[in-house]
Amino acid sequence: MIKTEGIILKKAGLNEADQLLTVYTKELGKVKISAKGVKKLGSKLRYSIELISYVQLILVEGKNFLILKDSVIKDQFLKIKKDLQSIKIAKQITDFIDEAIIGEEKDENIWDLILKTYKDLNVGGEASNIGSNIMQDFKKNLIKLLGYDPEQMKDLNDIY
Repeated sequence: MIKTEGIILKKAGLNEADQLLTVYTKELGKVKISAKGVKKLGSKLRYSIELISYVQLILVEGKNFLILKDSVIKDQFLKIKKDLQSIKIAKQITDFIDEAIIGEEKDENIWDLILKTYKDLNVGGEASNIGSNIMQDFKKNLIKLLGYDPEQMKDLNDIY
């Protein structure tokens, strides 16, 4: 059994009742997690795996994916979810993370950057210039943590 903290980045349907989550975790890095039965109305996990949420997860090893056994919300980032501009910036951040980070690899500095960025956006992201500054700072710092020079890169295509 694995206990970790994570931020829900993406959700996709697996079948009628299950979802596949993309989560950046503190202990494992970016992982895919199978959330079995969460689409059912009676699922106890249904509301604890919302997008752009900071959660405590309990996972077990499965054949193809880690399997979610329990989840507790630590922070829903409600101010982000109440402001359309903040939602847009948070979505850009999640897309950038998903594109830039390939495979499972723990990185405490990246975890700290992601968590701090969402917390900053949750506090002051409502003003559009604050939000765009948060996004630009995040991109620059993530590129630096991945070992590239942000001044030499225009976008992620320069990496690959």
